[in-house]
Amino acid sequence: MKKPTHTLQRIMCVLLAFGFIWCLSLPYFILGNAEQEDTGVTGNDRLVRPDQVWKEKKEGRAKDRMKSIVKVVDDLLNIVEAADDFAPPLPLRDYKAELKTLQIEMETEKEKGKMRNEMIKELRSDKVHLQQQVAYLEELLKLQAENREKTIQQAKSEDQIKEDGNCPLPLMDGYPDCKGKLKWMKEMWKTDPCYSRYGVNGSLCSILIYLSEIESWCPVLPGRAAPSPQAENSEAGSDQAVIRDSLDGLYPSLENRVQFRWIHQRIQSMGEVWVKAGRSLSAKYNLTERKAKHILVHPGAVTDESGFRIAEAAFNGGPLGELVQWSDLISTLQILGHHLHLSASIPDLQSFLGIKTSGCPPHSKVEVNLIYTDIIGLKQFQNVLKTSWIKYKCMIRVLDTFGTEPDFNHAVWAQKHNLRGPFGGLNLIPAQFYTMFPHTPDNTFLGFVVPHQLNAKESEQTKRQNQALVYGKRAEFWEGKESYLDIIHKYLDVHGTVDVSSRIPNYVKNHGIIRGTEVQALLRQSKVFVGLSFPYEGPAPLEAIANGCAFLNPRLFPPQSSLNSQFFKGKPNIREVTSQHPYAEAIGEPYVWTIDMYNKTEVEKALTAILNQSIEPYLPYEFTCEGMLQRVNVLIEKQDLCSSTASWPPLSALQVVQAEAGTSCKQACQKMGLICEPAFFPHLNSTRNLANYSVDCQTSEVSDSDLVLPAFNNTSKHCLLQSDPLLFSCVRSNQSLIRICPCRDYIKDQIALCKACI
Repeated sequence: MKKPTHTLQRIMCVLLAFGFIWCLSLPYFILGNAEQEDTGVTGNDRLVRPDQVWKEKKEGRAKDRMKSIVKVVDDLLNIVEAADDFAPPLPLRDYKAELKTLQIEMETEKEKGKMRNEMIKELRSDKVHLQQQVAYLEELLKLQAENREKTIQQAKSEDQIKEDGNCPLPLMDGYPDCKGKLKWMKEMWKTDPCYSRYGVNGSLCSILIYLSEIESWCPVLPGRAAPSPQAENSEAGSDQAVIRDSLDGLYPSLENRVQFRWIHQRIQSMGEVWVKAGRSLSAKYNLTERKAKHILVHPGAVTDESGFRIAEAAFNGGPLGELVQWSDLISTLQILGHHLHLSASIPDLQSFLGIKTSGCPPHSKVEVNLIYTDIIGLKQFQNVLKTSWIKYKCMIRVLDTFGTEPDFNHAVWAQKHNLRGPFGGLNLIPAQFYTMFPHTPDNTFLGFVVPHQLNAKESEQTKRQNQALVYGKRAEFWEGKESYLDIIHKYLDVHGTVDVSSRIPNYVKNHGIIRGTEVQALLRQSKVFVGLSFPYEGPAPLEAIANGCAFLNPRLFPPQSSLNSQFFKGKPNIREVTSQHPYAEAIGEPYVWTIDMYNKTEVEKALTAILNQSIEPYLPYEFTCEGMLQRVNVLIEKQDLCSSTASWPPLSALQVVQAEAGTSCKQACQKMGLICEPAFFPHLNSTRNLANYSVDCQTSEVSDSDLVLPAFNNTSKHCLLQSDPLLFSCVRSNQSLIRICPCRDYIKDQIALCKACI
């Protein structure tokens, strides 16, 4: 019965031993975990770690302690197992010394852990101190850099002071605000770029010049003269316009301006021709008694603000007609000896007109004598000047390719008769609209120049190939014309200058978009220039016949106008275009063959006639450089639309024609070999003057109800006179009234001028 008691005692001893060992080992394990956490923190903070050898030794000692503990436990378990077998009890070892040793070693490890924790704290403190030292060094370097920059700036300032030493301050008597303005400008001159444009660069010299000559806050520096308010305009009132022998003075105004890039190239390419034409004209006519005028040229369509981008598109197959006309107008004005002011943006326009748009005052305003613009530019002009544009109204000349008829121009009439559009209702005198071709007698014919005309000798030396050149730079112009082109291809090799080769017949030799001089070379090699019915009224057909190449001109069925054509829709006229090129159509054979391109027989007949003929180059005088110089010179000198008493053309040129009912004055005058001249309408608009031309007015009335006045009813002898001078029209007719038409003669190939006009 003693065996269970002994067994229970042994079990109790084992349990007590386990508890004692667990209590002893608990601090060790806690210390071990703390060491691992400290090592992790040290690693994260990137402080100095214990080396790998020390770590391995620590782990070895821990393993030795664990082995001792495990051995004690094994011994105790052996004792328990022996008791279970009822074997005699094994002698108990004295573990007190061993446990004591373990306790001492663990105490030692704990002390080492404390020491290591202290070391970690010191390292962390060193790290913070080191970071502070780095920040201090960075701040020190920054201060050194700032001091270095100050030294450089001081050196520059000393240099500037040396420069300013050449501009000592003048006496300030009478200029109490000068010093304050100098101080402000010295600090603030970079705040507005306009100061730099006036030459301010931060130096005292430049600031003084600005404050004394541009603004008036300071006295003028010694040796410099204050500009007179009329200085820039003095030439207009005193100097003579002299035919120039070079265009070089024009080029600085065109260079580095993308809006004038194409215009600049054309002017340069034709420079010698213009100079030669100027000399020729001055040899024929007395051009010495002319005043040089200040002329503003503002082509609104080339400005960035317009959004049309025609200046950029000109190099990629875009329309060239307007740019050709602007180029030739600018060249003409320069050769004629006038003072040109070119504007290519709204800021340019504001600057010229003296409108302040920034902190700087505008440039000294020039008193302009004449303004050339287009409809887009006119609207920009109106937006810039608001209501004050009216004082410039009579000086304005509007380049208008297709023309503006009086009823579309008259704002109230257009509104009342549903004729309003984006380009009408401007209420100008119809003669202020300058057209590309002389198709609208109510407007003024400005025209352009066809360059590089072949003379007879050059024509003989030119070897023409059996080829045709097609007029159409855009591939869409060719669409639907395949049968027409196939007929031409049976007779001639077909060449083109098209943007996209893939959309044209494969037998066409395409040269792509090329320069004007290359097109001229192709025309000189070709026998036929083939129209495709579009574009309308461009310069190219005249270039063809000027180079001895016949033009095949497609007739339009029905005639195109704003009433039936999407292209003409919105344009301020109802003029009917009967063929691709009505002006060339009037020139006629053998230079121009107007055909129905869908009629095979008609096309073949024209081609056969062209191939069996030999023609000399032909160009109407009005499209030569000399012809344009002559025409524009007369218009500048004689066409005064600001004076109510001015009379031009001379009244001696008037020839009165009565138009039958249903016939316009344009048609009636043309039938007589004359041209309708609207400048004579006011003279005819009275019963007294009508009597001088055998018009017997039994009764009369004044009205603004029709565009055909003055007119009369042949049955009742009742005359109707026009009450609104803006409604005089050459192109309208009435089925019940006979029109009294003012006609005049004209110089052959110079339709804008009467024989008595030069």
